[in-house]
Amino acid sequence: MSTSGKATSGGGVPDTSEELNEFVREIARRAGELQLSRYERPGEIREKTPKDVVTEVDLLCEEAMISAIEDRYPEDSILSEERGGEISTEGRTWLLDPVDGTANFSRANPMFCACVAVLENGEVTHAAVAAPRLGDLYHARLGGGAYRETGGQRFPMRVTDTQDLEYAFVGADISFIGQGNNPRRDGIQEVFDSAWQLRSLGSAGVRGAWTAAGYLDVSIGTRNTAWDYAPTVLLVNEAGGLATGLSGEPWSPDSDGLVATNVPLHHQVLRLLNR
Repeated sequence: MSTSGKATSGGGVPDTSEELNEFVREIARRAGELQLSRYERPGEIREKTPKDVVTEVDLLCEEAMISAIEDRYPEDSILSEERGGEISTEGRTWLLDPVDGTANFSRANPMFCACVAVLENGEVTHAAVAAPRLGDLYHARLGGGAYRETGGQRFPMRVTDTQDLEYAFVGADISFIGQGNNPRRDGIQEVFDSAWQLRSLGSAGVRGAWTAAGYLDVSIGTRNTAWDYAPTVLLVNEAGGLATGLSGEPWSPDSDGLVATNVPLHHQVLRLLNR
């Protein structure tokens, strides 16, 4: 397991941060292309748990992504949604969601993506979200800004400057609504009630990327799915926003959820969530 903190290729030659970021973007893009090639043809669909589905394409994308990483960075750790894995305590870890928004993908709903993030010493340093049906690739590098690529062009991303929650567009997981076992259910409902518009996209990766791009003002995640949330953390932070755990602590893979907003809205959302 690599402990140097520098990206090292299979040949032992250290990669620059830019080269590592290019590879992150490339494997996300490749997974997106595979998804698009099987759009409306997801293959076998099965339930892992009730209402949590996986398709043949999830597994094909995951295999392709992991194979590419293991070939280039054989010492790195990998944690992927379907195959599992572990997070390195000292070296570099890849967090992968081969198809984020699988339920959408299984029904040919265009709101799905591939998520890739690199975690080094507990910090997200690289991220990419490929949304092929939308024609977008969102990516960021720690200290290097956040960008959206579409149609061969690259545009810098910036969070909104919305000042008050009553004028905000909020994107969130809402599958827990109607269940009484979520300790923040009432607080999240207050956020919904206080906002101008609510968006449920069915893809945490797209929701986070859209927050970084300014299409949404707030993104709330209520589950502990590091492969979904890690890209949002870096994209939103690099786009000038804030991304933390539900209590306001720095986000980590052990956090119980995620709040990503612009700076003015962050305190407002946290106050309602933690009453």
